[in-house]
Amino acid sequence: MFNKIPLYAALLCALTSGVAAAVEVIPGPGFPTLESLGLTSEELFAKGPPPTKRGEVEKRYTNVCQTYSTGSVDNVIACFNYLEALGTQACGLTGDNIIMCTAGDAQVGGSNISGGPSASSYCSDAALGVQWIFTYCNNGGQVGGSAAANGNGNLIMSVDNISWG
Repeated sequence: MFNKIPLYAALLCALTSGVAAAVEVIPGPGFPTLESLGLTSEELFAKGPPPTKRGEVEKRYTNVCQTYSTGSVDNVIACFNYLEALGTQACGLTGDNIIMCTAGDAQVGGSNISGGPSASSYCSDAALGVQWIFTYCNNGGQVGGSAAANGNGNLIMSVDNISWG
């Protein structure tokens, strides 16, 4: 009798790897294009998550997980990798909220809770807020929540489903 399990496993792997390549990472308004950074969506998905770099040390904002508006962890990690690639470029906003990146069903944004006209952090520090969310708010591959940018309790990063809001 022919064992079909290896065939099904190979088919599943082929289907799964094809899905991630079809999802496009889209920088938010005013953010650099992937092309200008020498990046592709495929590279941002292939990079995967980094090791966790920080614990919950910052107490100016209490990080929150939520399950009512979530995106796929792989899509969130691709946006994390995009923000991380921006390094010391400013990820800031004037006003209250901005979308920094979308990928598939996930939207990564920032909110200014300073009470002032603007809030900003290095994009690599904003990415660490996103990392907290996908590390501690992963529920069966779905991620949602908010966390302060590293070292800045005034810039709050959020992960939601693109249909939220």
